[in-house]
Amino acid sequence: MKLQARQADIVTSGPIALLNSNDCLKLGVGENDRIRVTGKDSAVCTVIITDRYIPEGLIALTEQTMNKCGSKDREDVEVAYSPMPESVRSIRSKINGGTLSKKEMDAIVSDIMQGNLSEMEIIAFVSAFNVNNSDLTEIAYLTRSMAATGKMVDLGVRPIFDFHSLGGVPGNKITPTVVSIVASEGLVIPKLSSRAVSSACGTSDYVDTFCDVEMDTRKLVDTISECNGVFACGNKDYAPVGSLIIKAENPMGIDPRPMMMASIMSKKVVIGTTHLLIDIPMGEGSKIPDIKSARQFAKDLIDLGSILGMHVECAVSCADQPIGRMIGPVLEAKECIGILEGHGGDPSVVDKACGMAGIILEMAGEKDGYARAVEILRSGRAHKKFLEIVRAQNGSPVLKSTDLLPGQFVKDIHAKRSGYVQYVDNACMVAIAKGAGAPKDIGAGIELLHKRGDYVEEGEVLFKIYADNQSKLDRAIESARSRRPMLVKDAEVKAEKDMILERIPSKEMLDLIRFRNL
Repeated sequence: MKLQARQADIVTSGPIALLNSNDCLKLGVGENDRIRVTGKDSAVCTVIITDRYIPEGLIALTEQTMNKCGSKDREDVEVAYSPMPESVRSIRSKINGGTLSKKEMDAIVSDIMQGNLSEMEIIAFVSAFNVNNSDLTEIAYLTRSMAATGKMVDLGVRPIFDFHSLGGVPGNKITPTVVSIVASEGLVIPKLSSRAVSSACGTSDYVDTFCDVEMDTRKLVDTISECNGVFACGNKDYAPVGSLIIKAENPMGIDPRPMMMASIMSKKVVIGTTHLLIDIPMGEGSKIPDIKSARQFAKDLIDLGSILGMHVECAVSCADQPIGRMIGPVLEAKECIGILEGHGGDPSVVDKACGMAGIILEMAGEKDGYARAVEILRSGRAHKKFLEIVRAQNGSPVLKSTDLLPGQFVKDIHAKRSGYVQYVDNACMVAIAKGAGAPKDIGAGIELLHKRGDYVEEGEVLFKIYADNQSKLDRAIESARSRRPMLVKDAEVKAEKDMILERIPSKEMLDLIRFRNL
């Protein structure tokens, strides 16, 4: 049936089509049924019936749907009933506790990618993984299916090292330092990072303040070939179905562990990773609350890596307060570069970066990786490699931390009493930084002048809020006043000294460590 397409000036979470009830009768469809709209290409939409706004003979589509079906405003499109995909039955089976085969998983992921499933059905699929724990074979099927939805990268070398943090702790600005240390030793480490989803700043958000993070596959391969490392954004070219799943998850605030594992590992499959270190931040308010949960998660990740033919190790890190002193794109970039330049820096950032880099070096055969990583950082070799990568990613070859300036609108937050800082609330700090405009406003964020264990006098500045305009600064100040981002009391408290609390090696590495200690 041919109908004239009209572009609807509305924004929706999924592809919908507005139809007149008479046209629905002719098509044999009802509310929430599917139709396939075909112009130069095709798009599957969910039907919404309205006689008040849509006359007979017309179909209203969002701009996104118009683009997907290759149609223009006022052009005729072919409209037909689209039956429920077979993958919906597979999702129902999973909801009822069934196990999905590779074929079923491939079909579900393919239908998500092609837009054949509604967001409600994607949420049902994601939720089924949350309610009915999936076995590792299913997660491996999902991982490979997600990887196959985008480009696969062949770097033409082996081994390929990689690093990933589960996130959940603000200020975790260690990636450029880890990559620079490891790459300076001649190891290949193609780090694909993400932008912030719910946090105040993702790795790609702060790296983007001093060099390009968006690059096509050819540029990615060329940069890695030239520098051994890269600080790239894992964009829509790589396992793009992941972003569609995340889009469906966000309104419900769910992130099931099996789905998280598949999302992480799919990007590693894409890049050809052979050796992977996963940072598991643990602490109050983080994704992993205790060591028991951290160890179980690590075991699952290590076992999943074995199924995928990947050597995986995990490191449990301290996440009871922000890493370093800065939160927000420019501020985090400034602190990260300052450490590479040799300006000292907050011990938590230095210790964690060298600890993670050291484990990767040991995975490559180094006996004392931490000592080697510290040596590389202090010698300036890591900084030299960092600038080499920055230049390759169209940044300044003479970049300095002093080049980066935060927002001009600043507010000091003072201590109301004398005493010791008992804690710094991660979630509160993220909310305040986001209120100031981070990560969209690159100059927005927080500078912590004191952290857990510090003694402060009444009236002393605890932290500074930066914003790019007054209204957002006011919003951030109000957010700080309505929360308790820091607690100061008389009781003395000690801060965690070691950032890496426990290393969880693979069985193969555990055997090697035992052999070395004989």
